[in-house]
Amino acid sequence: MEAKISQLVSRYDGGALSRRELIRGLAILAAAGTAESAVAATPFQVNSFGHVSLQVKNLDRSVKFYREVFGLPVFDKIVNPPGEFRLKVGSGMLVLRNVEPFGVVDHVALGAERFDRAAVTQQLKQQGITAAETHGPLGFYVSDPDGYPVQIVASGDPA
Repeated sequence: MEAKISQLVSRYDGGALSRRELIRGLAILAAAGTAESAVAATPFQVNSFGHVSLQVKNLDRSVKFYREVFGLPVFDKIVNPPGEFRLKVGSGMLVLRNVEPFGVVDHVALGAERFDRAAVTQQLKQQGITAAETHGPLGFYVSDPDGYPVQIVASGDPA
């Protein structure tokens, strides 16, 4: 950021920027720096996509569709429980679940790099968000503003 400030000041000294443009540029840089430090100060940082879970009526038909149309391989790191099938999508997965109501997104999972459960719970509480427990040592669910469930899991753990 120091280099950018120096460039702005040099341009101002050289007459390429007005005083107003210099102040505006400095304000933008200050705001960007505040936003960056706010992200770095959070008790967890989402840095990966874990999975999407879809509720399907016919599990076999849906598995066949996603394998044949999109070429998705079977996610072989986890044994599929009854009524559920997992397909690999990059480093994440698509989970198909035979659960009603059909045709809905069950939830989306995001992977967090840093994760201090107590600090995250406190931060969410301050933001008016209630976290619901889920499986695993790190995960829990929150709802986005439209009611979609978002699961937070440890990075690299698509489950």
